[in-house]
Amino acid sequence: MKLFETDFSKYDLSKITDVLNSGVIGFGENVIKFEEAFGKFNTSYKYHSSTNSASASAYMIFSYLYEMYGSCDVYTTSLGFASPAWAAKENNHNVIWVDINDKLLFDCDDYIERSNLFKRKTKSHRKQVIMPILYGGVNEITNWKTHGDEIIVIDAAHNPKTSMIGDFMFTSFHPFKPIASSDGGMISTNEQKAIEFFNSYRNFGRIPLGNSYDINQSGFKFYMNNLNATIALESIKHYDKLLQERKERFISISSKIPMISHDNNSSYYMGTTLTDNADEIISKTGWGKHYPMLHKTTYWDDKTTRLPNLEKIHHKILNIPLHARIDENICDC
Repeated sequence: MKLFETDFSKYDLSKITDVLNSGVIGFGENVIKFEEAFGKFNTSYKYHSSTNSASASAYMIFSYLYEMYGSCDVYTTSLGFASPAWAAKENNHNVIWVDINDKLLFDCDDYIERSNLFKRKTKSHRKQVIMPILYGGVNEITNWKTHGDEIIVIDAAHNPKTSMIGDFMFTSFHPFKPIASSDGGMISTNEQKAIEFFNSYRNFGRIPLGNSYDINQSGFKFYMNNLNATIALESIKHYDKLLQERKERFISISSKIPMISHDNNSSYYMGTTLTDNADEIISKTGWGKHYPMLHKTTYWDDKTTRLPNLEKIHHKILNIPLHARIDENICDC
């Protein structure tokens, strides 16, 4: 079976060549143009700040939350990429794991129960933050419920066009993602103060001062460069067509393999099935489980948390890459 990355040959490569010939491949005008294009693409948020990765985006969000509220209690699922939870921990927040539901998404009922129990036991008065993960590209989490006063940070690395609205959203432009570049990320929010913080943070916390600059806040080199912005600008033009291809691929595969359902506004980044021989199929195809259980990794080494549903089905997870062109023998495994 063969897998192929995004077909960049269909893009207008002259735009990329122009940037290379200009020599402006650091921060440049196409970074701003891409933010504007993304704002028209995802209209749920007013402000957008492009970054060099979704990991950098998550880091800046949790740095901002620490600046504003101090240490927070961050509830997220253990089935997710390593960097967002690490970013929370590294910025002095307390990470609390939440179980998943049968669609591999943030289990709101489990969250309500765990958060109530945690507050009773610890008498914590820290601000609560929820970080759901739109696993596989789903658009939103059904039966969504919260206490009503939490800060919501949406990990939309798999679905940049979700209509699910939080206080912050971050997404990824990895080569396999629905909007593809060699690398990159985006923070979206409706808070002007926050976007000002992010725009400064991604550029070392610098502000112009005469012939030099001042540094008025924390920061690092987290901005998206002009070359990646140019690639992403071209990619976003093809989103709808490629989305339709992924959706048709999902429907075709689902007719042969039982798949966890997607909602109509999904990005169809990947399709997931649960099977007892997942490891055997992975060894044959190169597909993946995608994520380990973070709370079971050596780094986190959480011996007290029990996530019954995730721990029961994790070994069965098999992710089929809908972003790839897969040969007709896909179901023979």
